[in-house]
Amino acid sequence: MSGKTIAAILLILIPFLLSSELIKSSKVKKHGKLHFEIKRNIFSPQKTNKFRKGSIASRKAENKKAELMKQSKEAETRVIASVFYEGFLIKESRIFALLKVNGQFYISREGDRIPGNILVKKILEKKIVLEIESSEVSVLKKGERNAN
Repeated sequence: MSGKTIAAILLILIPFLLSSELIKSSKVKKHGKLHFEIKRNIFSPQKTNKFRKGSIASRKAENKKAELMKQSKEAETRVIASVFYEGFLIKESRIFALLKVNGQFYISREGDRIPGNILVKKILEKKIVLEIESSEVSVLKKGERNAN
């Protein structure tokens, strides 16, 4: 008898169960166009921003800034890798820098251009300031550390 009553109750409830929603989609509403991302690299000990909030346009602008900074750092590392500041000369109150670029030596003054579209901006005792692709790069003199 109890089996028949359970079967009858199930027959009555089955249409209601099939038409019902487990989660009411009307209760879940999107509030604006905010987008949250969780950024986490489990293999890196560096801290990252866990939550980012903003529109797609602002995220694209942030990505563009990050890409430009990455390109300038790559340009800086290329210059440091291919340009060596060997020393400086003073002749007739003019300062000349002895630079080694891709295995060739150059003697240049402030304002001179050397191969690779590199402009010599400033010559100091412990470092030289170069301009490449409108960004300044400092190259330490060979054997120097912690130049100011």
